Amino acid sequence: MILLVVLTGCSGVGFDSDSPTDRSVEPVTPVPVPAADPATLRTSGIDDDGVSDPAALATAHGQWLANRSYTLTSNQTVRYENGTVRSQYTVHLRLTEDRTYHAAVRTGGVDGPKVLGEPPAYAEFWSDRETYVRAFGEPDPRYNEFSPTASGVGTWYFWAMTGSFTFRMTPGVMIQSSFSEVPTRIETRRIEAGVPRYRLTSPEPTTASLPFPDAVPARNVSLTAEVDGTGLVRQLRLDYRGRIDEEPVVVTRRISYTNVGSTDADRPEWFDEAADST
Repeated sequence: MILLVVLTGCSGVGFDSDSPTDRSVEPVTPVPVPAADPATLRTSGIDDDGVSDPAALATAHGQWLANRSYTLTSNQTVRYENGTVRSQYTVHLRLTEDRTYHAAVRTGGVDGPKVLGEPPAYAEFWSDRETYVRAFGEPDPRYNEFSPTASGVGTWYFWAMTGSFTFRMTPGVMIQSSFSEVPTRIETRRIEAGVPRYRLTSPEPTTASLPFPDAVPARNVSLTAEVDGTGLVRQLRLDYRGRIDEEPVVVTRRISYTNVGSTDADRPEWFDEAADST
């Protein structure tokens, strides 16, 4: 059951209360970025033959990002066959090593998610794990300070995990489910900073059991991805057709991880106004 949770000080902003409990209460200590080694490559779930173990790939992806900064862009768009956008949800997250974050969230579509209120809607969130502020709306946003919920909604961990999606999903589950359900092959291979980087594609459209969103069955599924030999999934895109409420729809699902190890999340220019709000 989906429950609407309102962030303290953030009227009208709701998310799934079943999101993981915030882990940011434990201090995050950045560690040196290790060079890729043969042992890592053997346990990352991918090699020159392709994805051999989707579960290991998902685990390696999470471990590689655990103490690193990165920028995550996640987008889900559902369109009717005539091109009309039924639902759209986009999150652009900048996360630093110390887990300061800046998240920009946009919703849209005639039946889009209502996590920010009625779509279309836009909001930005920033926190250094001590102060939490947000800017809601455009072109004349409202600013205020807020508190995360007891279940962690509004924390960096929420945005890095289920907050990047409109359903009970994490990047790891998406990665494992996608590569488990959709056959892939290596299209190209190159070396970047001493690490193999693979471009993978599905050889032909297929039917798959995909847990996101509820477009059932998922048909004509195609997958493209860019994955490092360390297990870091830099890009993953799924395109498929299905039905929602008996209506045929076309779904595009994309995630990308960029600026790994070099992402900043400075205080936004509106920080003082939000922090001083009552």
